[in-house]
Formats: sequence, C-alpha cells, structure tokens
Amino acid sequence: MLERFEEIRENIFRYLEARIELFTLETRGKIEEGVVVGIHGIVLALLATMTTIFLFSLLAAYLNYVLDSLYLGFLIVAGFFLLLTLIWLLAKDFVKSKIRVVAYSALKKSQEKKKVQKQDAVEELMAQTRSTLGASPPSL
Repeated sequence: MLERFEEIRENIFRYLEARIELFTLETRGKIEEGVVVGIHGIVLALLATMTTIFLFSLLAAYLNYVLDSLYLGFLIVAGFFLLLTLIWLLAKDFVKSKIRVVAYSALKKSQEKKKVQKQDAVEELMAQTRSTLGASPPSL
C-alpha cells in the first residue's frame, strides 16, 4: 500500500514539474511572440503614418492647384484633421466603452480556454493515478 502512495506521489510531482516547465515554455513563447508582433506593429504604424502624411500633403498640393491658391488646400486638409480630432474627443466615452467590451471578451475567452486546459490536465492526472492504482496488486 505504501508503494502505491509513493507511486502516486511521484506521479504528482512529475506532473507538477511538467506543468511548471510547460508554463515556462508557454510564457517564453508568448513573450517572444509579443515582442515580434510589437516590433512589426511599430514599424507598420511608422510606415503607414509616413505614407498618410505624404498622401495628404499631395492632396493639399492638388487642392492648391485646383483652387489656384498657395494655402487653401493645406487649410482644407488641416480643417479635415481638426474635424476628426473634435469627433474623436467628443466620442471619447463611446470609444473607451467599445475598447473595454472588446478587451473584456478577449480576456474572458482566454480564461475559459485556460480553465478547459486545467480541467483536461486534472482529468489526465486522475486517469494516470487510477491506472497506477489499478495496475499494481494490493499489498497487505
């Protein structure tokens, strides 16, 4: 009987060690992926910003040409961005609430996935323990 408890204890410790190692590897992988995605996002945002600046400068120059003015095109483009800024400021609470909803649902989905993984791991450990108990003959 003592041997069976020893086997169960060893199985539990091996399981815990494996879970800790798996957690470490998953965490490292997530950090690496986050860094790569972050750097890619920063470069992409920089390129998109530069492209947007040049496109709107081109639009302003074209409007200057069409309106036969040296500054009216730039004034129209600046007014457009001023309008966007005002809309963004006025819709601050709406945007914040939408961001919270999206973040909450993503967090909830992640927690549910982790819960299922934990349940699966516990069931696997219980199955291993049952098979260990069933495989060894009872000793008196």
